[in-house]
Amino acid sequence: MITSLEQVRKFLGKQLQDPYGRTHGKLIGITANLRDETTAVGVETANGEFAQYPGERLWVNGETLTLVPAWKLDAEEFRKEFDIVTRRLKALDELFSVGDIQQDIYEDLRKQHEDGINELKEKRRTLLDALARRTGVLNAQLRELQIYLASNKMLHASGEFDDAGYRSASDEINTGLVRTSAERKDIEAITTYLVRLDPTTPIAISPHQETATPQSQPVVPQAQTTTVQATTREPALVLHVKEK
Repeated sequence: MITSLEQVRKFLGKQLQDPYGRTHGKLIGITANLRDETTAVGVETANGEFAQYPGERLWVNGETLTLVPAWKLDAEEFRKEFDIVTRRLKALDELFSVGDIQQDIYEDLRKQHEDGINELKEKRRTLLDALARRTGVLNAQLRELQIYLASNKMLHASGEFDDAGYRSASDEINTGLVRTSAERKDIEAITTYLVRLDPTTPIAISPHQETATPQSQPVVPQAQTTTVQATTREPALVLHVKEK
């Protein structure tokens, strides 16, 4: 997605978050091209280090500047390209079936789009691998949070943690569980969509870890709705795709 310098500059010096409410740091620099499009932003992280993110990962929603995960952008790009090529192939087949397109022209146009399908098949495999890796990271984070939550409960019950410290720590852990679980749920939806395109492809996603039920529900910032939704229509690898 393209954001203009005009849109982004008002967030200079403010915190940059992801769609799940995690804070990446403070926006301290912006670069833009001659078309006034933001090309990159510089962020000071919580530990004082510097990070840079491409402008295409920024999303402005009112008074909020969000850093969209790279896998979300890749998934949205894939979905758009796949929808376009499948619609075009369907239209091409329909036009040929009623005699509106000559056979040689039809074959040329179909081959061009089938080549595009083959490229998308490779993108799909790459994206599924990236989603599997990210799911593994999220599962590990959930496991660690669950362990700390259980340990805190034990130490509080044994009288080694006071009530105020225990409640504060538990609220932070519960917030982390909610945010991490929300991202994993989004990845599951995208993975389901991608797998439906070719049910023969195995999924390399790590097994789920059961998320602990929080004792008390903290107030969690509502996630931005930038999720790529899984579609229930049967997509299309019934398109006589020719492998290269």
